[in-house]
Amino acid sequence: MLAKGLSNVSVMGVMRVAVVLLLVFACYRIIQPFLGALIWAVIIAVSVWPGYNWLVLKLGNRRQLAALVMIGAIALAIAAPIALMILSLSDLWPFLSQVARGLTGYHLPDPPAWLLSLPAIGEPLGQIWRGAQSDLPAMLGKLMPAINRGALWSLSYGAQLALSLLEIVLALVVAGLLLINGEHAWRVAENTIVKLGGAPATELPEVVSRTIRGVTTGVIGTALVQTLLCVIGLVIAGVPAPVVLGFLCFMLAVAQLPTLLVWLPAAAWVFYTGHNGLALFLALWGFLLVNTIDNFIKPMVISQGAKLPLSLIFIGVIGGLLAWGMIGLFIGPTLLAVGYTLFVYWLRGDETLPPGV
Repeated sequence: MLAKGLSNVSVMGVMRVAVVLLLVFACYRIIQPFLGALIWAVIIAVSVWPGYNWLVLKLGNRRQLAALVMIGAIALAIAAPIALMILSLSDLWPFLSQVARGLTGYHLPDPPAWLLSLPAIGEPLGQIWRGAQSDLPAMLGKLMPAINRGALWSLSYGAQLALSLLEIVLALVVAGLLLINGEHAWRVAENTIVKLGGAPATELPEVVSRTIRGVTTGVIGTALVQTLLCVIGLVIAGVPAPVVLGFLCFMLAVAQLPTLLVWLPAAAWVFYTGHNGLALFLALWGFLLVNTIDNFIKPMVISQGAKLPLSLIFIGVIGGLLAWGMIGLFIGPTLLAVGYTLFVYWLRGDETLPPGV
């Protein structure tokens, strides 16, 4: 009888676990389409929480109004440029096609001496230059199929950007609700972490929030400032599709790659069109502002969060983009940063983490 009773208890225990796992799996399948937006909402709420509290005090403790103002500002900074980029994508490839046709009548000068003097690659580049010099229309003709394929790709990518824009709008709405109910949400997070990790995990919420703010301000925030400066320079110089190029600049900046890959070719194009003064302005603007502003911003803000390997940020950007599309640019490096910080915390055991983990 005792064995039979233990067997029944064991079966009931297995059934309870199976039901709980089934419920968790069903809930995951339900929220899976919105998972990226929900994670992004949490990141937004945690990142702007200090600024939101300051705004609440300035607005006479009107939390709903403060949340509306804060989310509206974020929407103008993130959602509006993406919407403009979607609209400008349709004009980019016809412009490139027109430029390619206009170049057919252009005669290249002799290759510059500095190009030929480059070690290892100087001679091959010189041969390509001479080939284009002798028959530029034929070389450009080979590029037209690639331009046409790029136009088709931009249409499909524009549809993906539209979906990403909807996800961003959803994330902003959820972030606003989290801000309004911030204290309650924080207590729930603390209680959950303590339930999972015990008393030694009581400081983890603060560690995670500090890491999130460090990434959003030190990496993403700096990239937004660089992008804004880049777009301003492109607009002043009269470069077409400045928002699209600005988005490319943002991707490079978040991935810790040089932004000159965007504005330097743009300056060369302006020089080709005959506006030497504007080309010089754009080159100086890029070197003196866009390319160096992060050297002044990052030391001021990154110390508030985690000191992360650049390779981790780069992998987070690429992996996040592949996993979640547009919002993955924000989610990827932030999640990897949080995971890296928790891993370091786990390695150190019960030791108290210093501010610059």
